[in-house]
Amino acid sequence: MRNVAIIGGGISGLICIKSCLDGGLSPTSYEMTNDIGGLWNYDANSIDGKASVMKSTVINTSKEFMAFSDYPPPIDYPNYMHNTKLLEYFRGYAAKFDLIKYVRFRRRVTRIEPADDYEQTGCWMIYSVNLDKKETMNDSETCEKYDAVMLATGHHAHPRLVDFPGLENFQGMHCDWNIRWILTVDVFRSKTS
Repeated sequence: MRNVAIIGGGISGLICIKSCLDGGLSPTSYEMTNDIGGLWNYDANSIDGKASVMKSTVINTSKEFMAFSDYPPPIDYPNYMHNTKLLEYFRGYAAKFDLIKYVRFRRRVTRIEPADDYEQTGCWMIYSVNLDKKETMNDSETCEKYDAVMLATGHHAHPRLVDFPGLENFQGMHCDWNIRWILTVDVFRSKTS
């Protein structure tokens, strides 16, 4: 059975795990936090490489349009779910298909390289560290070989900073923040138009 490394344990990572299982592959997901959900798992603490929705975020897609075809949301869930309800839905999906056992929590992937025999096998080397260990990164780094790699790290984890002539003269708040830094609406409470 071919083994597949999946980088990320958010919703895309869970879908990758299930797709691998459905296809007769052996998945292993590397998740740097201690839980699933990725972006949808609200965390007030900024973690490098992990995005988080704001505490008040409600999804802007109805449950009927965003639902998994093999796991519809419960009928009593609101049509537009708060992030906590959406995370419950994702946890239910993971439980129904027994996906959690394929996730290695608190593992940060440090690099991905073609294996020495890549030209013959197409295999990849995944280097990772256990974030619960106190050793230096070099002491705790492990390396494992996989037949394939799927990236499910999301596109909100790293800021997309704007820069244009004159921006340095603007006295208001710059749009050089992203979801990782603004996790509550408190910074806007006393603002007027």
